Amino acid sequence: MIGFGFAETMRGSYYRLDAPTEERAIEFTLRVTVNGIRKFAKDQMARIEGVVRAEGLAAEAPLEGTLGLKLASERRLPYDFTFTGDDGAKYRFRGQKDVMLLALADTMTTLPASLYEAGGKEIGRATVRFDLRSDLGRFVRSFRPRLAL
Repeated sequence: MIGFGFAETMRGSYYRLDAPTEERAIEFTLRVTVNGIRKFAKDQMARIEGVVRAEGLAAEAPLEGTLGLKLASERRLPYDFTFTGDDGAKYRFRGQKDVMLLALADTMTTLPASLYEAGGKEIGRATVRFDLRSDLGRFVRSFRPRLAL
């Protein structure tokens, strides 16, 4: 099967709903993998894995989940991943870029999201951004075709 992959880093801040005035840093680096163009053409989903750093929540935690690459069909990029916090609890990050042609740069680089505890209760909100100036070259160079067995 033929596929592709790329890497992405996003940085920003989040706040806990129980302390909305205390902004904290959050950053994640993803490796995005599509194993099979035919399957991807149907579901437009990619697997992601990487590392998340969220001040007061996870110093450096492995993450895994999905990224929907639904640009052509729905003009959106939904991110959904889980990780284990420093306290040993499971957390979920869910967000979505809603892509608008009239604000293409902003909507492709800004990801509003929410953080959830394992039971599904929302505990925080985040805004992370892809930095075009410092990360675009690395992002473009990370694109690779893949041969999956």
